[in-house]
Amino acid sequence: MKFNFLLVLPFCISFGDVSKFLNPLSISSPQNNKIILGTKSSALISPNAGFSSSLSLKKDFKFDKKHKINLSSSEIERKLGQTLQYRYQCGGMVSAKLTRIWQTIEVSPNYIVKIIDSMPDELSPSSFVRFEVWDQGKLVMKYGEPLRIAHFVDVFVAKNKLVRGSDLSVESFAVQPIDILRHNAGAVPATNSLAGYELSSSVNVGAALKWNNLSKVNLVRKGEIVDVFASGGGIYISMKGVSLDNGVQDGIVRIRNLSSDKEFQAKVLNRNSVKVNL
Repeated sequence: MKFNFLLVLPFCISFGDVSKFLNPLSISSPQNNKIILGTKSSALISPNAGFSSSLSLKKDFKFDKKHKINLSSSEIERKLGQTLQYRYQCGGMVSAKLTRIWQTIEVSPNYIVKIIDSMPDELSPSSFVRFEVWDQGKLVMKYGEPLRIAHFVDVFVAKNKLVRGSDLSVESFAVQPIDILRHNAGAVPATNSLAGYELSSSVNVGAALKWNNLSKVNLVRKGEIVDVFASGGGIYISMKGVSLDNGVQDGIVRIRNLSSDKEFQAKVLNRNSVKVNL
């Protein structure tokens, strides 16, 4: 047989004096304690060697809420160039230069410039521009300033002297940024294709290629057989025809169908090919 025994031990609670086990509580005057106040911040604060001094902690939490920049002549010229480029939606880079002494003022970094009007109302080498400076939703100052404007665009520049009828391959030219508002007005931007053009006049070495140096090439000639492509409404047809006119790229020429002998008009696509919309 198994026997279970319950061992009961006596449990004693002493209600004696326990004050002798406690150190006395010292309450000093508030004026003898140093109270350090801090604030939370999401900004990145440089770590210090320690926080032993309340003065160093105070310096760490000091922020300049009124940060300003100097709106100098170089800064306002940069801003005016950007604003004019946006106003006229042009590529390249627009540069604006003041022709009078500029008085520097202080603004916040997020100031804006509003163009009121420009005379003439287009990019021109010499312009008179009326504009306003706004800062944090408030008008700071109104201005009217004569400016020298430059519009720098990448253009084709001849590597060697090119005579009339020379090959217009891209390899014949270098690409350089040039102010197209002054001596190089009418220069051909490097973003344009030279296909379908030929030189109608000579271009000196180092000179920018201009539109008046070019003439369109007849891609379709009178009496030649051309390929005719017709499309529309999900239908695509190709046929042969004879051109009744000379035609440059995107020009309109008359075509006679070789099968039906009917005449119709078509748009020049490229060398010896035209397109008709059904």
